[in-house]
Amino acid sequence: MAAFTLTSTMPLVGAAWTGTAPGLPGTQTVAGTITSTSDLSVYTRNVGVNLAAATGKTTNMGSGGYETNLTSIKSGTVTFQFNQDFAAALHVIINTTIGGLGALAYVDLKATSAARGAGNPSFVAAFFITTYTPVMGSTGDVATIDVTWPLNGAFAFLTA
Repeated sequence: MAAFTLTSTMPLVGAAWTGTAPGLPGTQTVAGTITSTSDLSVYTRNVGVNLAAATGKTTNMGSGGYETNLTSIKSGTVTFQFNQDFAAALHVIINTTIGGLGALAYVDLKATSAARGAGNPSFVAAFFITTYTPVMGSTGDVATIDVTWPLNGAFAFLTA
């Protein structure tokens, strides 16, 4: 059984993509990479990708009285917990480099900082910056930011 520990996860974000970007409508083969990336690994406490498919209930005369489910619309989010750092530019990266509140941006997440490959694929997606709370916490706490940003369209796993 393969297993790994997240010790050097590489979350990259950027405002533009070279090649065929994730999130574009229609069937496509995603290729390329983020241009002018910002590496958020030094600020990131945890990161997650959450994918879901809604279901619609149905039944028919041959179901034996049971309802069945059909999958319909798919959605996803990318979540980050950051250590806030105004001096070292996290605030600037979110609000300027990748466009700030309301902007479309791209994320490229790899389990390690090694190059993309079969053993270290990238999860790539487009997302909207829909929330940002630059300051929140109690006296004596480490200043952190929790964000959940919705994916825009399709996602892809890239190995090259």
